[in-house]
Parts: sequence; C-alpha cells; structure tokens
Amino acid sequence: MMKKILMLALAALLVLGTAVSAALGEEEAEARECYVYTENHQPLSVRTEPQGQIVGRLEYGEKVKVLSVTGDRWAEIIFHYNHPQNGEGDWTAYVNWRYLSDIAPEEIDALLESEKEAYTGDPMTDINAEFATAAEVTPYRVTARPARVTSWVSMRWIPSETGMEIARYTTTEELIVLKETAHYLQVQDPDTGDVGYIHKRFAQK
Repeated sequence: MMKKILMLALAALLVLGTAVSAALGEEEAEARECYVYTENHQPLSVRTEPQGQIVGRLEYGEKVKVLSVTGDRWAEIIFHYNHPQNGEGDWTAYVNWRYLSDIAPEEIDALLESEKEAYTGDPMTDINAEFATAAEVTPYRVTARPARVTSWVSMRWIPSETGMEIARYTTTEELIVLKETAHYLQVQDPDTGDVGYIHKRFAQK
C-alpha cells in the first residue's frame, strides 16, 4: 500500500515529464534540459552515434541538453568532447534515452522521503476516485518503460498497485491506450487482447 501512495505522489511531478518527453521524436525538437537518472547512480556513457564509440560519460544527476529522441530511443544531446574530425568543442552526441529524466533525481528522492508517513486513507475510496477521473481518448500506442532495465511493467485489473496482475511487459513492448485516468492508462495488449491498467510513469509515447 505504501508503494501505491508513493507512486501516486510521484505522478504529480512525473506525468508532466512523461508528456514532455513524449513530444521528442525523430524530428528535431527544441533543446530541453534533462538529468541523468541511472540505476545504482552509475555514470552514463556518451557515444558519437547510437551504439557508436564512447567519447565520455555523464555523472548521475548531471544536467544535459537534449535535442531529439530517435525512433530506437537514443537521445541526441549537446556534449563537450574531442570530436574525431572537428576537434574539441560542444558537439552532438548520443546517450540511451531511458536513463534521462525531466526531473532532478534529488527532487524525486525528496518527494519519496516526504511521503513515508503511514497511510491512513481508505483503499476503495482511492480506487473509486481514480476510476472517476477516467476519460476516453483517441487510441494511441505507448511502449513499456520499467523503472529498471531488468524489471517490467505490470498490467493490473484496476488502476491501483493493489490490483491483481494480469501481465508483465519489458522495455519497448507496445500497448494500445484506450482511456486515461489521473495516474493510470487503460491499455490493451495488441497481441493477446488483454485489457488492464498501467501507471503513467511506466509508459512512453
């Protein structure tokens, strides 16, 4: 239950970040600032091109300018390094998009810490309130974005962390969005036809 409350609290900050990140596609986008948010606070490798030569690293929490995100989920950034042809300067480079966040890691940590008090609400009231925010949308596709590379996104019967799990989805698996609530997406698995809910934090357009 505490996990559910923490996720709902995070959504107020993170849903905006998710929406803005979704706007970055294969076409050029206005440069925006993001933060390195890796597992175990590890540095993030910077490459000359997707899957290319490593030319440097960004530290956990470091701010970076993102120009665009490619279809295979590589972020084009501005990075200072010694370019093989052009010499030292601020050049475009690439990092794995899933390790960037629109919100500074310390802000996320502070929010989690502030929400560690005991939960005193009524679970059914919270679930009903979430259902009450449901809105129809023109169906669109999202990809699963687990919190960790080795983890998964759970599809549940109801928009709640307490709901029974229907299925699990790993990074880049696609789902079709049917409805949106305040913090969840009602989605359909295009392969099995299963319908359930996933948290917005773990979906990317």
